Amino acid sequence: MLYPYATFPEHLIITYSDVKNDGSVHVNFEQPTDYGFKEARYTLPTQKKLFSDGYTSKEEQNLERILNNNQELIMEMAKETGEKVAESN
Repeated sequence: MLYPYATFPEHLIITYSDVKNDGSVHVNFEQPTDYGFKEARYTLPTQKKLFSDGYTSKEEQNLERILNNNQELIMEMAKETGEKVAESN
């Protein structure tokens, strides 16, 4: 499941996943275009790019900067979200 993290100017939407069994979290970047969406996915804590579709290399650098600057908070939120989900079951 994906959870909203932030919406930036120019409609850049960032979402994050539950904490995976290996302790990683997937972070999605999505932005509307005239013909659909640009999308990229990274994994934390390694910041490895899993895929990118529609973003230029300069835009990817900006996504990676955002990811780096927000990594700690995203990881914390993913852990808290997982705890809340577990408590509700």
